[in-house]
Amino acid sequence: MKDGFAHFDRRLERLEDRRAALEEGSRLELDDTGLMKLMPSGTRRRQIGRAMPVRAMLIIAGVLLTFKGFLLYQLGFAKYSAKVAAMADGDMMDRLGAKVMQIEPVTLWVYNAISFIVG
Repeated sequence: MKDGFAHFDRRLERLEDRRAALEEGSRLELDDTGLMKLMPSGTRRRQIGRAMPVRAMLIIAGVLLTFKGFLLYQLGFAKYSAKVAAMADGDMMDRLGAKVMQIEPVTLWVYNAISFIVG
C-alpha cells in the first residue's frame, strides 16, 4: 500500500513538471499513430530570458544617447562641459552621472545630425 502511494506521488510530480514545461512553450508533434501531442519546447523561456533584456538594453542605450545629443545641442559645448565637470566634483552618484554624460563619438554624431536637420 505504501509503495502505491509513492508511485502515485512520483507520477504527480512528473505531471506537474510536464505542465510547467508546457507553460514555458510548446509545439504540436504527430506520433507514429497520427496522434497530436503537445511537446515542451522551452522557446518562451529562451525568448524572455535572452531577447527581451538585450532589446531593452539597446533601446535604453539609444534613448540615452539621443537625449545626450539633444542636450548637447540645446546647451552648447561650453555649458554642457561645465555641467559635466561640476557633476564630476560631486558625490559618488554625481561622478557616475558625469561618466555616463561624457561626450563620446555617438553623442557627437547625434549632435551633428540634429544641427544638420535643424540648421
